[in-house]
Amino acid sequence: MVTVMHYVSKMDRAGQETFIMNLFRKIDRRIIQFKFLCTSDSEGEYDAEIMQLGGEIKYIHLNRKFGKLKQLDNMWLLFSFLHEKSNRPDVFHIHTQHAMDAFCSALMAKAAGVKMVIVHSHNTSTVYHLKAHKLFKILLKMLPIERYACSKAAGIWMFGKSKFYKINNGIEINNFRYDQSTRKQVRDKMGWNNKYIIGHIGRFNIQKNHHYIIEIFKIVHQKIPNSELVLIGKGELFNDISDRIKQEHLENAVSLLGVRNDVDQLYQGMDLFLFPSLFEGLPVVLVEAQMSDLTCLISDTITREIDITNNIYRMSISEEAKKWAKKIIELKNCTPNRSDVTEKMRNKGYDIELEAKKMQKLYCKVLEK
Repeated sequence: MVTVMHYVSKMDRAGQETFIMNLFRKIDRRIIQFKFLCTSDSEGEYDAEIMQLGGEIKYIHLNRKFGKLKQLDNMWLLFSFLHEKSNRPDVFHIHTQHAMDAFCSALMAKAAGVKMVIVHSHNTSTVYHLKAHKLFKILLKMLPIERYACSKAAGIWMFGKSKFYKINNGIEINNFRYDQSTRKQVRDKMGWNNKYIIGHIGRFNIQKNHHYIIEIFKIVHQKIPNSELVLIGKGELFNDISDRIKQEHLENAVSLLGVRNDVDQLYQGMDLFLFPSLFEGLPVVLVEAQMSDLTCLISDTITREIDITNNIYRMSISEEAKKWAKKIIELKNCTPNRSDVTEKMRNKGYDIELEAKKMQKLYCKVLEK
């Protein structure tokens, strides 16, 4: 059996974590054993399922020190953990968006004796230490590691011209297939009948651009009084956005649903998916939304590798909010009937069944080392 340890912050319902769980459910667990090394010891939303699937969760307490010594201490802690034979996996799979984190973690894993170290790039930019990312991106080229990315753009962001594997953010397509009867049930249950539902799913942080979403929706709501904005997720800016909604007097038109385990159903009831992110690798939620054949209006910063259906539209985040609002109103008046896009999804490579088989082969390469 090959032991694979995923190095993450916490297993919450976010994009890269959702992909890992999609993979965990479909991979042959008689051959591959998943473990998780988390840097936050608070309970993750996927923890119970991980344990149910036979996974193991361990914790490493970083950031004991501050200032210049912090990174060195973090590296020592990771090395010490992995150097213990009982902790050391066959494969150490690092999920990150920053080359400094990738380099330091990969270097310690190799030094500790891990046979296969994977750096998996999940984004195309960062909100912190950009200069450090550029420097460590050069250093990362020197390490004997496996390089994975969720998109070509995310691979170039992390690895430059170095060779990398593109790993599609596959989903369980049967769960998200559009169904008219499901849409009716969801809209009845959520009280969405006779409303135009604009949805967004994402962590409440700077990257997802929630303030811009509120600004756009405020204009839309003036033009379409029966419109409702549905925001799903949590994060450090949740209270800030909640206050903004009150300031704009939109409490009766915006629903904050928190973290949900029924998003596959909620997509069915939405009319439009709004996603003006500042940057992305290749967002799982856009794969899910398109599998539901939901019209998507997204920022032009997001790679066109995500284009699966014909119902995806782009605008620049440098545009005024009123132009985004105008586009939403235009789309409302010309939205086509939704249909089953299963074949398109499979042809684009987003069936998790196929991606799990591919990942299994890649993990098993460690047996050759």
